[in-house]
Amino acid sequence: MRFLLGWGFKLGLLAIAYLALTGGLSLKLPQTVLGYEVPREAHQWAERANGLNELTDKAQSSAKTIVDRVR
Repeated sequence: MRFLLGWGFKLGLLAIAYLALTGGLSLKLPQTVLGYEVPREAHQWAERANGLNELTDKAQSSAKTIVDRVR
């Protein structure tokens, strides 16, 4: 049971990270989760993911502007 709960928790975190990368979901990790300290690398990864969302939004708006001008 502990094994399944551990994997369920890990997969849940991966699902949230996936949503943060692909959608408009902003990801901000807490310092601790269930008494365990979240690694510094995970915080850096989340910050980069948020930066990628901003770049994606800028690229999409720029592409839309170019398409509108061509029409």
